[in-house]
Amino acid sequence: MGGTLSINKGLSCLRSILTSLTMYWSPASHPSATQKAALEPSDFFVARRGDCLQGRYRIQVKLGGGVHSNTFLVVDERNAEKPSYRAVKVLSRDATRDCLGGDKYMLEVDVMQRLRESGEHDTLPHLRDMFEIYEAKTPVHICLVMDVLGSDLGAFRRLSPNKSLPPYTVRVIVKQILDALAHLHSIGIVHTDIKPDNMLFRTWMGDDDISKWLRGIPFNKDVLDDSHPLDNLPSVTWNCPPHVAQNIKVALVDLGSAQLLGQPPTVNQFSAFSLRAPEVILHSDFTPAVDIWAIGCIVFEMLVGRWLFHPVDGGEDWSLEDDHLAKMMEFTGERFPQDMITRAQFGSDYFDKKGSLHRVSDLFPVSIEDALRNYDILSSEEIGPAADFIRACIRLDPRDRPTAKELASHPWLRFFPASDDPIRP
Repeated sequence: MGGTLSINKGLSCLRSILTSLTMYWSPASHPSATQKAALEPSDFFVARRGDCLQGRYRIQVKLGGGVHSNTFLVVDERNAEKPSYRAVKVLSRDATRDCLGGDKYMLEVDVMQRLRESGEHDTLPHLRDMFEIYEAKTPVHICLVMDVLGSDLGAFRRLSPNKSLPPYTVRVIVKQILDALAHLHSIGIVHTDIKPDNMLFRTWMGDDDISKWLRGIPFNKDVLDDSHPLDNLPSVTWNCPPHVAQNIKVALVDLGSAQLLGQPPTVNQFSAFSLRAPEVILHSDFTPAVDIWAIGCIVFEMLVGRWLFHPVDGGEDWSLEDDHLAKMMEFTGERFPQDMITRAQFGSDYFDKKGSLHRVSDLFPVSIEDALRNYDILSSEEIGPAADFIRACIRLDPRDRPTAKELASHPWLRFFPASDDPIRP
């Protein structure tokens, strides 16, 4: 008996040490939950500068790419007198099959069409056109034509020495992302993959500006492999002052992992691991609240440059999921309600009948205020309001989290401290 207690105590100490270490380090970006092992290069559309798609869209440069697609800047030559620029997102062969196949694992086409029918929204992409690239009468690449956007917030944040942004900038960004979510949720769409890399700046560039920008890009080869996102205004920097930051415009993009409310989810896991809501791990209660949880995690990340949740694998003693669930309880000070555990497909895999974790016996509570204070980045007057906002987002029971519309009225988003100076480097 005494030996067992000693072992358990030793494991608890080890987990406490690992938890402390991960508070000082976390990766700079979030890999996608649906990220696969390296895809064959031929899975992606091979684009060359000057190629014309659909007899109308002439490819100029690659803007960016992801696991399931690449996006290209094109000239829309429909109006010969005044050609305009668009962005064409070309899905990989694999993603195209997942969108068009009988099982339809990816709902991006359906979601984008529903979004288009709801009208244009400033904080979301708008589908201008859609077509398919064929080989031997078989569609191999779905192409989505949208407005041109700028670089992503993940890259912008990483320009900061400590990977964090000033609170006033974070507030400007989060207000717009909540606006996007409120609209998506109102039309029955759950994004499921909210992260800084999926938040893009709305570009300040007009067609003439883009033409001038293109002339400065060196093209050393025909195949467009390298990404060239549009530049931000020179005044928009990671530590720009409040009067500049308040004019930042962003959009929530990449609906490739989105799900439709009222329909069974097409995949088992959503979002980057560190941003995953507890109900996703437990497989219960799929609602728009999974997006709200991610917002709380991202606000913490943008404010201090570190992940809120960075679970560690204890090998044979505990799993990543065990540690993740434990950290959720530690940061919130809550316990999972028994009815949520009972409803969950994997509830009994992690919890006993008393609501305690099977493989993590001791918890080490840490308040969100202390976690924010730990990095010595935020002013003391910022910590409390920010922690209140984050805490509202990461309630363990999804029924307790506010909606995106409700969260948009949270006091932290209207908070203006006496000293709104740029963040300390």
